[in-house]
Amino acid sequence: MPLGSVHLLPLSVFILLPGTFIVTYVIAILLGHVEVYFPYISDTGTHTPESCIFSQALNIVSFLVALTVYVRYKQIEQYYRDHLSPLSSRILSKNIVSLWFGWGSAFGLSVVANFQESNVFRVHMVGAMMAFGFGNLYSWLQTIMSFQMIPIVNTICVARFRLCLSMIMTCTFFMSSICGPMAFKQFNGKDPTNWHYEDGGWPLHVVSTIAEWTSAMCLDFYILTFVREMHSISLSSPRVMFVIDSLSVQTPDNSYTNDDTVEIIRSSTRRGQTPNLDQSLQVSVGRQFTSSASQVIIH
Repeated sequence: MPLGSVHLLPLSVFILLPGTFIVTYVIAILLGHVEVYFPYISDTGTHTPESCIFSQALNIVSFLVALTVYVRYKQIEQYYRDHLSPLSSRILSKNIVSLWFGWGSAFGLSVVANFQESNVFRVHMVGAMMAFGFGNLYSWLQTIMSFQMIPIVNTICVARFRLCLSMIMTCTFFMSSICGPMAFKQFNGKDPTNWHYEDGGWPLHVVSTIAEWTSAMCLDFYILTFVREMHSISLSSPRVMFVIDSLSVQTPDNSYTNDDTVEIIRSSTRRGQTPNLDQSLQVSVGRQFTSSASQVIIH
């Protein structure tokens, strides 16, 4: 059964990701867990009860991101198997690499959700680098392919918009990666999740947090650009293929044969095709039979 409305996957990510950050930010502010101005995204999901909401919601978002990345991969693969061009092999190769970058970003997002910075700081930072780093690489590969897929998959305007988002993400990623550690070295307060001006390193902290929020929102809008292109596709439910190791066929002269028949079924299974029982009977008994159930008995 075809699954329609695939475009709801990237749309859900676009809504849930900032929605999670806003909800946890509001709760953290109301409970006095973070400073109103310029907290890190992770700061809003460090203390309970907002940490519980932060973890659960981001786990769901990371799963939806992984699904979106996979659907995007299958979409491009199908387009370039149906519309062969001189660039098909290159695009299909980039498509596979971008799939793994996208899944790496989704996994990093899950790590950020489950390992709070106040508990396991190093693991949390590794997850953040994966989420933003692999996400940035994924956006660049998708942008390069977008320019190569005009007008088969997307328009020139969409490709240029993705280019702008990728450039902003790259700049903000490096700004956050450089200014963040420098700000922590100058920090002399008690709680970095509730950073005040007098705690030191405030200008670098502000630059780092703004860059982090900007990078997250650009990645969110980048995923949103897939909605229009996924609006015209659907997915089919998975097919179940039985692997048959032994098969006996009774022919009209009541003799059984299985050697050539099994070989055809095995070779067809390896190629991902449905075994052809008519062909099997022709090889087995040397004549052609119809494929009615009354003539073929499978044990």
